[in-house]
Amino acid sequence: MATILITGAARGLGYELARQLAGRGHRVLATCRDPRRADTLRAAADASGGTLTVHAMDVGSTESVKACRAEIGDMPVDILVNNAGVWGGLPGQVLGSMDYDNWAHELNIMLMGPFRVVESFLPNILASGAGRIVSITSQTAAHSYDHVVGYAYASAKAGTNRVMTALAQELGCKGVTVVLLHPGWIRTEMAGAVADLEPDEAAAMNIAVIEGLTPADNGKFLKWTGDEHAW
Repeated sequence: MATILITGAARGLGYELARQLAGRGHRVLATCRDPRRADTLRAAADASGGTLTVHAMDVGSTESVKACRAEIGDMPVDILVNNAGVWGGLPGQVLGSMDYDNWAHELNIMLMGPFRVVESFLPNILASGAGRIVSITSQTAAHSYDHVVGYAYASAKAGTNRVMTALAQELGCKGVTVVLLHPGWIRTEMAGAVADLEPDEAAAMNIAVIEGLTPADNGKFLKWTGDEHAW
């Protein structure tokens, strides 16, 4: 059994990861901005018999991240899943109509946010002895992706990719495996009904990848299938 910390667990992929991982016997620390509004997540926690607990954490706030770390204390964290994300909509992040306030917000949540969490919880990850950091990214972050992108979202995820590969270099020698994971195109509130995968289906496939990670995967950009993603 692993202890797994998941950000952005109130809905969508994060919720399904938390629910399914707890169902597989793992100890899940599920975080979200406002647990009082996360009725579905709290219901899953109530039904888990204590294997899933809910904690307040806004990855866009250094104070909130530090407060969550203080609440969890020195508990070793075997796997950190940086899942929290935002999407300001395509009209405000294309050439000619860029919403710069939204761009700054997306960079704060999806680029600086994962780094905040890693920095605060690094002692917990190191205490695991074989910690894994999995950051949920996107195919739009890759130079190989040749479709129209939302500039804010794609640049935030591309920045995450670079930050995490740098952390892989720095932390690999300390026994930490850092991986980027494109989870597939999922039918969440962010992507809508046109996407390919249902959240429960996608979560099951991503969990298989996460549970199977080894130090040989350090620094890799993987797909939900376990295959490597072209950069």
